Amino acid sequence: MPDDTRSVYAAEDLLAGWLDEARRRPGSPLRITAGREVLELEPETEPRFTDPAHVQDYVDRVLAHLVATDSRYDDGSGLDLATVPVVVRPRRGDRQAHYERGELPLRGVMAIPPREIGGAWSLRAAVVLHEVAHHLAGVDGHGAAFRSTFLRLLEDVGMPVLAELLHTAYRLSGLDTGIDGEDRTLLRIGRLLRQAERTSNTAERDAFFAKAQTLATRHQIALAVARATAQTEEQRQDPAWETVLIGESGKRSLARYVRLVLEIARANDVRVAIYTSNTRVTLYGFPSDIAVVKALYASLVTQMVADGDAHLRSGAHKSDTRQVWNARSRRWEDRPVHGSTARAAFYEAWADHVGDRLARARDEARAAAIAAEPPVDDRPTSTELAIRAKEVEVVDYFRTMQREHGIRGTWKGTASAGHAAPGSHEAGVRAAARARLGTERAISS
Repeated sequence: MPDDTRSVYAAEDLLAGWLDEARRRPGSPLRITAGREVLELEPETEPRFTDPAHVQDYVDRVLAHLVATDSRYDDGSGLDLATVPVVVRPRRGDRQAHYERGELPLRGVMAIPPREIGGAWSLRAAVVLHEVAHHLAGVDGHGAAFRSTFLRLLEDVGMPVLAELLHTAYRLSGLDTGIDGEDRTLLRIGRLLRQAERTSNTAERDAFFAKAQTLATRHQIALAVARATAQTEEQRQDPAWETVLIGESGKRSLARYVRLVLEIARANDVRVAIYTSNTRVTLYGFPSDIAVVKALYASLVTQMVADGDAHLRSGAHKSDTRQVWNARSRRWEDRPVHGSTARAAFYEAWADHVGDRLARARDEARAAAIAAEPPVDDRPTSTELAIRAKEVEVVDYFRTMQREHGIRGTWKGTASAGHAAPGSHEAGVRAAARARLGTERAISS
């Protein structure tokens, strides 16, 4: 097995340089050229530390966060290494930081040179998390298992942009992370969505959703450009279709779940055919886009239902009333709308506004990708042409499948409940729109 240590250190030197540049220019995005791709990223703030005791506090909080969010790092024997403490001690030499696994499974030991002997370079999160990754990887060395663990750790502690920078540095240094580009993108999207599900902070949660959609759009653009420049048909990915179960027949709110699928699909260049029972939908598009739609839907529908349940439990929906005839007193009375009506109004507004957020994230990612390519006269850029070609290919494929599958008619959903329960409708708007769209809140120093 080759020793990748030098290449890993070279890659992490690149990362440190980028983070130092970002620190010197707060608020300005980093522009990094990686082959033909130009990345424009705004990394999370990298925590810095004063001494090994400060590092100890940070490491304790990182491991506690992993345990609290059920981010397991199994050593192969059933032991979750995130539950094993790491003791930080000062190191006598100033040239290296290192991790010692000799006292496992009782504890791991991290040695960090203090500032007084010239160890200021090690008192930063990139170095400390490198050593934590050694603890969690369960193997020695800097091979693919270590690198994948380090990338996953950055994502699990709320630093997905730093993970993307590190992944780029690895690629520029000639390293394989052990996961191909397609699977890695879907893996990262899945982790962002799991982070969204685990947090109780609505602003953080929706920021994770927006980041997942931005990442998905960047990935879709990259694949579209690759398809447009493929030399042979064998290198091209063709459109496909896949049927997805929404719910069993008779289950309530199926039409609102379908509405959420439609909003997600619209933001990801996927066309949808809907069964008349609303129990299933068939997705038409490129396989990678279909995978993104399924991942987003699985997470978002969970959040929509949780938000709706919280709204009904709060009793706020009872402020919406309807007039009911009381035969005994022979008069009209105001009574709260039924819970099912309030839930329907809430879901409608939630789906519509989350759809708007995903569409904005997609449009911003597309605009950034197009702006990063130098214009040629007044002609469209190659990125614009690739995006348009992809859209046309999906539309043509869907029309062909409509004929072959006998798809007819237009889905009209169900009658809107927003007018009957305007308070619940507004609550759905607030639940979907109160987030800050920005980088995720990472574990701070």
